[in-house]
Formats: sequence, structure tokens, C-alpha cells
Amino acid sequence: MEHEGHRERLRKRYAENGLSGFADHEKLELLLTFAIPRVNTNPIAHRLIDRFGSLTAVLEADRKELEAVKGVGPQASTLLSMLLPLLRDYEQQKILPRVHFSTYSDLAAFCRTLYIGVYREEFYVLSMDAGLNLLSAKCITRGTPTEVNALPRQVLEELLQNHAACAAISHNHPSGSEMPSQEDVDITLAIERVLSGVGIRFLDHVLIAGNRQYSFMRHHWLNGGEPEAADQEFLAAERPQRLMPTENEKRKRKNQRNET
Repeated sequence: MEHEGHRERLRKRYAENGLSGFADHEKLELLLTFAIPRVNTNPIAHRLIDRFGSLTAVLEADRKELEAVKGVGPQASTLLSMLLPLLRDYEQQKILPRVHFSTYSDLAAFCRTLYIGVYREEFYVLSMDAGLNLLSAKCITRGTPTEVNALPRQVLEELLQNHAACAAISHNHPSGSEMPSQEDVDITLAIERVLSGVGIRFLDHVLIAGNRQYSFMRHHWLNGGEPEAADQEFLAAERPQRLMPTENEKRKRKNQRNET
């Protein structure tokens, strides 16, 4: 059949040049040939792009949304929906089995891998030993595309279970800015108080929005606005220009900490 020859031509192009020169619909078309036998996948690929708007959006869609597109069955939806989770695992396993955080950039880079292909907010607790070696990175709660709720008690329970000496938390803003909301500030300062009471060093709260991130420690929200000696050393390893707050920012943050 004609489309069988087209499949072979697509596969030959890929074998010779990789995905260079492939349009987005052709990438989908080739991928779908492995899940949909004996059917022309070109119209299905076009329908997917038309429905979701881009290749990225197709790969971020859940299985039910994919199967609403004519021609996409359970096998094809499974294949498409598992690609980004596989990529997330790949990125994490490249730096495993022993993850050590030497700088805030290390921490932010690891946190970004947690949210590859994630289209709703998720809240992670990162448990570390005294040497800043990662013991566990666990999602303790999942929310909507615009909101997630976590309690200081949940964070503490996870850290105590892992016998953590140091900790960081992270959550994502999949559809917005990396800048924290007032709710983000409140929960961060509440967690800082709880962990300080049990002697667990609170390293940072990292917000991720795409390829952007926001560090509460680097923006001087924690430790009363001045990093402790250990955190100054952690910051010094970055060798960037310090993100110094203005006097007005210092007063504002001091007042907010007092209010919470």
C-alpha cells in the first residue's frame, strides 16, 4: 500500500539524518507508525497538531484528551503520553545514583527535571544528609494547573521519615511566572519555623516555571534575610553577582515575616 512505502521513507530519513528537517507533524506521523499499524498516520498527526496547537502541547496532553482525537486509540495515547515522563526519568538518572548539591544552581537544575512534562502544580520535598547529598525527592501533593496546597506537617513528616539533616522544597508554576505569590511566601516562612524548631537546616524553596526559577534563599527571604555562614558558602560557590535587596525590600520582608 502507498502509505506503507511512505512509512519506510520516513524511517529511512530518520535513519540517515535523525529528526533534522522533519516538520512537527512528520515527527508525530513517524512516531505513530509504531503504535498504529496498517493505517496512514499522516492525517492523524495533522489532527493532533490542529487540536492541541503544537507538538509540545500534544506531548503534554493526557491520554483521555489524546483519545478524543479521531484515530488515536489506547496504544497511541500510551506511547505519546509516556514520552515526557521517560525524558524526566532520563534527566534525573543522568545525575543519579548520588546527587550532591554544591550550589544553588545545582539545586535549581535538579528541580527543573522534576517538572518535565508536568502540567499541574506539584509540591516536592527534598531530603538531604548533612553533606547535602540527596536522600529522597518526593512529591507530597499535586494540585491544579494554578494551585497546590501543602502543610508544614506534611513536609516535616517526610523529612523525619528520611532522617534528613537538611531540606529544600520545590513547586512549579506551569502556566505562570516564577515569582512567588503571597501564599508561597507564607507557606515557606511557616515551614522555615517548623524545621528550625527541630534542627533541620532549611536550604531553599525553589519555584520552577519552564526554564526559569526563583530561589527564596537567594532573594533573602530565609534566615531573617541574611544567609547563615553555611549558606553564604553555598552562595559563594555560584560566583554570580549577589541578588541584594533594597532597603525597602528588606523592610517589607521583615514586616511580612513578623506578620506570619
